[in-house]
Amino acid sequence: MQFNKSIIATTLLSIFALSGCNSGGSGSTSTSPVVPTKTITVIDGTLENAQICVDLNDNNQCDKSDKVLPQLTNKAGKIEVSLDDTKHALIAQIIAGTTKDSDEITPVSHSYSMITDAGKAVITPFTTLANVDPQALSNIAGDLGIDQQVLLGDLSTSPKARILARSMTQLMTDDIKNIAQQKAKFKTVINKIEEAENNGTLSQLENNRIVINKDGKAETQPLVKNITDVLVGKTWSIVSLNDDEYSDNGVASVNFKDTKNLEFTDDEGTNSATYSIDKDNNFIATADGDVDTQKILYVSSNLIISAMNVANEPNDLIIWSTNDLNTQQSQPVTANQFVDKTWYMLLDDSTAKPAIFSYSFNKNGSLTTTEPFDSTNSFTGSWLIDNDELTTIINDDEGSHTFKNIIIEQSSDYMVIKETSTDYNYPGATYAVLFNNQANPINILKQWDSLTGHTSITGLTITTNVNVAGHNDITELSIDKTEAEAKNPDSDSPTITIKNGKVTYSDSIFTDGTYYVMGYNPNQNGHDLYAYGPLKVSVINGRVQDLDFTNAPIVHATSDFNN
Repeated sequence: MQFNKSIIATTLLSIFALSGCNSGGSGSTSTSPVVPTKTITVIDGTLENAQICVDLNDNNQCDKSDKVLPQLTNKAGKIEVSLDDTKHALIAQIIAGTTKDSDEITPVSHSYSMITDAGKAVITPFTTLANVDPQALSNIAGDLGIDQQVLLGDLSTSPKARILARSMTQLMTDDIKNIAQQKAKFKTVINKIEEAENNGTLSQLENNRIVINKDGKAETQPLVKNITDVLVGKTWSIVSLNDDEYSDNGVASVNFKDTKNLEFTDDEGTNSATYSIDKDNNFIATADGDVDTQKILYVSSNLIISAMNVANEPNDLIIWSTNDLNTQQSQPVTANQFVDKTWYMLLDDSTAKPAIFSYSFNKNGSLTTTEPFDSTNSFTGSWLIDNDELTTIINDDEGSHTFKNIIIEQSSDYMVIKETSTDYNYPGATYAVLFNNQANPINILKQWDSLTGHTSITGLTITTNVNVAGHNDITELSIDKTEAEAKNPDSDSPTITIKNGKVTYSDSIFTDGTYYVMGYNPNQNGHDLYAYGPLKVSVINGRVQDLDFTNAPIVHATSDFNN
């Protein structure tokens, strides 16, 4: 990295001034003024790694004219926000696969946003409803028999409020105003809570959320706070996602008798073993001196996905289901579960390298299938629901291939499927998992990559919106970890060309954290730069947050910039 000498000189002078270095004198030191802040807490359970947006234009959404804070909430769901920023409404952006809810051990499975009015100290589903529809919040307080101020607080004193809050988030989206459309469903959840209180069983809901099923009825869903609690007392059906491993080993079952002992059954019979879950979420089972270790990558009450970690095994992904993976009877599905929706399939093949394919189910019955990390790997086809079963037809260079999909298990977040085909180019049956949100399979593959040293997700295309704010001479961005390096880009600093108000890049370029961004317009000789910035931004899941150069300072610099 080659730096501009004037910038280095200025930096050194600043250091000397701050340290009081002058002709050998001891001089007084000076410090930067302390900016007064206020602690804000984001709550469903407490939410770690939530992004905070200052709603500068007061339109109840985080857009280009607003301010996104570079830091995320800490493990306690807290963040320090300047008093100036708290003069505006604050929006918490909950990010699927990144934000961690203290109610569960895994990151949240879908993205949504919450808001609180200016000057408030907490952001919750209730502060969101108060902002969008105050009368609806008043009605909820009356139905629950809870003072409205309790709902607008930290929820620590009210079990009913905590149960309702975690249940509300399942119905919320990135569109904050959408919460006003969910009042009838909130009422259904409240009725379930009140029923439990009247029956003296409210305490049993403390470790559950209430979800609305496809029939519009309220049902309880256990929170996953401890993996062992999910396992004990259940028999799990397990199978490899890898085609060859499934062909060799088939489906097995594991009966977790208690917190230490299990019984494993496969084609060779039943064996007893002991097991444990370590602090790194490794499942470790021991039988007759043999050790089976699997890294748990995804966990819910009825589905677990792990990676085999045995010396002679290829780290293939393993599905654990509470339903029988050998079943030939599909759970019924409807067209409404697919039409105009995109599902993301996590699958493996004989190369023991898992992948993700997006399946876009179009209203006209056509199907578009694309691998997000390989834009050349795309197929067309069709789909239909026949006798409550999903059939997909994929067209490629070798012709048309029909797959019958047995839905073994399903929730609002995923479907476990068994694909069967009579096509000689495909195995007789393979297993896969469909997720309704791309963040979940990406998070699984990122963990798998870290475990195995592979780079299966390299090439994921990410887009950041760029508002050049009338500075049409900005054509390129320089992005780096330090302000100095962003101002002095060279071959080691990524530069990205702006096209139609956007920049597109691979998520492998940037690790998560804080970056500095400069907007540039190099002249024809490629050395003199008219620059704007720097902007200080966060990178989350490899994505640079949206950029706005409206208030960016303008500088003219000379640098060893090379396209």
